[in-house]
Amino acid sequence: MIDQDLCYSCGACVAVCPPDALFLRDIRLTVDQATCTDCNRCVAMCPVHALSLIPHEGRIAS
Repeated sequence: MIDQDLCYSCGACVAVCPPDALFLRDIRLTVDQATCTDCNRCVAMCPVHALSLIPHEGRIAS
């Protein structure tokens, strides 16, 4: 899940996403669910903990 209130669009998560599933669109973080491989790198890299995986689904929701 992306907490848009916490995210300040630094791009750290985008930089570490191997399949390029994350991108900034109009200064809002967006995830392409079809491309996401659930590697969790974006969650680990986020300096403000704005990203989290959805339990039991293993996906990041927009």
